[in-house]
Amino acid sequence: MTQHTAAATADTDVVIVGGGMAGASLALLLAHHCPGLNISLLERHPLPDDTAALNLPSFDTRATAIAAGSLQIFDELGVWSALREYAAPITRVQVSDRGHSMSASLNAARESAASYAGMLGAVVENAALGPLLYRALENTGVRVLSPAEVADVTMTAAGAQLSWRPVGDETAAAQSLQARLLVVADGVDSPLCRRLGIATEEVDYHQHALVTTVGLQQDHGGVAFERFTERGPMALLPLPKRDGEHRAALVWTCEEEDWERVAGLSEKDFLSHLQQTFGWRAGRFVRAGQVQGYPLKLSLAREQVRRGVALVGNCAHFLHPVAGQGFNLTLRDCDALARVIGRAMAEPAADFRQSGPGELNLLEAYWRERQHDQQLTIGFSDRIPPLFASRSLLLGGLRQAGLLGLALAPALRAGFARQAAGLAL
Repeated sequence: MTQHTAAATADTDVVIVGGGMAGASLALLLAHHCPGLNISLLERHPLPDDTAALNLPSFDTRATAIAAGSLQIFDELGVWSALREYAAPITRVQVSDRGHSMSASLNAARESAASYAGMLGAVVENAALGPLLYRALENTGVRVLSPAEVADVTMTAAGAQLSWRPVGDETAAAQSLQARLLVVADGVDSPLCRRLGIATEEVDYHQHALVTTVGLQQDHGGVAFERFTERGPMALLPLPKRDGEHRAALVWTCEEEDWERVAGLSEKDFLSHLQQTFGWRAGRFVRAGQVQGYPLKLSLAREQVRRGVALVGNCAHFLHPVAGQGFNLTLRDCDALARVIGRAMAEPAADFRQSGPGELNLLEAYWRERQHDQQLTIGFSDRIPPLFASRSLLLGGLRQAGLLGLALAPALRAGFARQAAGLAL
């Protein structure tokens, strides 16, 4: 991997705009599945120091739940061995509805077809995930431009003509980059999508997600909790023990009228309110880090592919965090895109040199391959929160029947587990 703050006019096969987890993962996958492909990655922020030790905070850290299917992808890339040190395995998932005794449990040993290496998934802290992805990019040949931002983009018959400049250097002249495929990965509310005229459809949930790290009195035992309450769903995800403390990542979905009040509570009052709302299934909560809140919405791009352009990550689909499926869906998208391009490169009859990775037929083939998984995952993430938040007696009975079915029916439970693990494809 090479890093530049300026460069002369250059051509590339693929340019990825946005070097977050989606963009960095796609760069790795393209380098792995498409040997010989010229790849450039443009990131607005400075890169993490790839030589410094990862000294992560015990609290005030964000984390990502990585499903079993995603672990399999990272393992194939050779990344999981490095991530393992900063991950907590998920060996069991417990789904429950507050106020009702019925619950459902998914166990890695029992649902072996939906697990990977004895895990239903793992939780990795973002402060480790980003730097480790960039370390894995070393020696892949991927050209990284950072910190850099797109000044302008023009689509031509040959692909995308980008004008970019170093961030923070107002005197620097804009540089030019010609790419046969432009991959947009610059996040929700994408500036580049607006430049390209790609519209989005949004559903405002009128909710906020409160995110923090909590300390537990007892070991979590690798259990992830999905707890539905009348005020919104809560996810409690295991984190690695650090500095002698048992920790978990909390994602607490609150209604708009509640979130500022809850986020503004003192640590003592926040822990008391959390304990009362969540219950005692995870034991006693003894500490809470800084609480951060952000508004929740479903955002879907009306186009994910067009000639010379593909969208991945939050600019393509931004989901409710109820099932932790956002990044896992993105990683499956990136893996599929890299494999489709790799297959086209390997076909002797295909004139890949002429058509390139931006060919519309190739990108439409990728989109057809991904539609079913996206529709299933997005629909699940969109419909579950209203179902469990409703106080309707009829819906209450239906969701209890659903939990009973998961508890008693092995086939139903296995199918649910495989979908959650990202393996039901």
